[in-house]
Amino acid sequence: MGLTEYRALLIDCDEVLVDRDSGVWSALQPLLESRSGASDRAQILAEYKTVIGALYPRFDELGFSGLLCFAHRQMAERLGIKASWEEGMTFARSVPTWSVFEDAPGAMLYLRKFYRLLVFVDRDAEDRGVLCERLGLVPDDLLSPAAYPIERTDWLSALDIDPRHTLRLSRPPASAMADGGLCLIRRDRADHRQPCPADVCISSMADLVRQHQLSLRR
Repeated sequence: MGLTEYRALLIDCDEVLVDRDSGVWSALQPLLESRSGASDRAQILAEYKTVIGALYPRFDELGFSGLLCFAHRQMAERLGIKASWEEGMTFARSVPTWSVFEDAPGAMLYLRKFYRLLVFVDRDAEDRGVLCERLGLVPDDLLSPAAYPIERTDWLSALDIDPRHTLRLSRPPASAMADGGLCLIRRDRADHRQPCPADVCISSMADLVRQHQLSLRR
């Protein structure tokens, strides 16, 4: 299917719209400054993703801030650093300051003229308003992956959306919903040396807008 044939975009918030990695890296600096020697950004972020992934099954119990607080403590333990729960909560409360990618708000403004936009995001209730304001969304546009699993499509019917007309926007590696399309955002230039493993590949949200405009002219 071409870009103009889809009716809904199912967008992963972090690393598509919000620069989560930079936000986490910045928020971890007080902890990393407590250890001797330089810290490798890629290695630290890979370690963090392992930690948060292992904690994720406790999402319903802990909430997003709770997950981040425990992740901070476990990162400290892995690095051999003592850290207080207060420091963990400070790390968790950094989430509203994570920056959005520069082209994301403008791209969302354009795309909503042609698609229904639904954003998968893990955030506590008090942080969702900030996110909506920054991206021009309303609360109903934000979906929790725990409540609306990407592996299933049954919940789409309740939203009057045909899975065949959905395009998921994510970072690699990712898979499409059943019967839907997949658009991968590959910001690293090295990724573009490889063939596109999805229906659509883009380098930025602005690139998606350009590709959509080209599709309209065909």
